[in-house]
Formats: sequence, structure tokens, C-alpha cells
Amino acid sequence: MDLSFLKWPIIIAVIVLIGWLGSSGGVNFMFNKFTASTPGEDAERDAVDEAGLSRLGGYCLRLLKYQKAMNVFQTAMTRYPDGKNFWYNKYRVVKCLEKLKKYRRAVAILKELIAVNANQYDDRVPTNDALSLRAEQHIELYELENR
Repeated sequence: MDLSFLKWPIIIAVIVLIGWLGSSGGVNFMFNKFTASTPGEDAERDAVDEAGLSRLGGYCLRLLKYQKAMNVFQTAMTRYPDGKNFWYNKYRVVKCLEKLKKYRRAVAILKELIAVNANQYDDRVPTNDALSLRAEQHIELYELENR
């Protein structure tokens, strides 16, 4: 049976789906899906939702939607403070704050990450040396200590 006539409709459907997922409606749909359950009721559901929020935040970050990405990461951290991605999400909030030019808040979070040595909990977070250098660069470049 030749199904080659389905090739283009499927390609178009995939493109439309990806476009919708990149829109605010698609992102909000996924956000609502991952925040529908109550944290703490089902450990497996919590793990799926926390991972989903983390991926959604990363997706928003790649789409250059920094404010939305930061909101998603913060929601994930608030809902799942012991989640697998907590420290990495906190680090990615720093990236969002830097893109939003909120360097003072970014430095404060970098200092928090350094204080707990977040790299020991999640190796996706840079080492304390790298985080310290980044914080020092922001402080010096944007003269944050004098304000």
C-alpha cells in the first residue's frame, strides 16, 4: 500500500504544531498541563511535571522568551524545591535575568549558587570558580557595588 500521498499533509501538520507550540497559546497549554496536579500527591507525577516545566522553560529560553522562561523556571522551583532540576533551573534563571538586563538580581542568585556549591548537586551548573568569575564580571562591568 502506497502512503506517499500522506507525506506533505504530515509535514504541514508538524510545522503547524511546532508553530503553535512556539506561540503563547501553545506554551500556556503546556504550562497548564504541567501545573494541573497538586505537588506532593503523586511522586511519579511530580517528577514528570517538574521535568516538563524544566523542558518548557528551556524551550522558552531557546525561543528568546526570557521573561516567560524565567516564570516557568521559578514555578518549577517553587512547586518542586527538591526536584531533580532545581539547581539547574535556578542557574537558568540567572541566564534569563542577564538577558533581561537585571544584573543585580542575577548576581544575587549567582552568590546563592556559590554559597551552596550548586555544582555538587547538579553538574549542569558551572563550578564555583566559573560562577564567581561571572558574578565579578557583572559587578565590575555594571558597577553594581557602588549603587
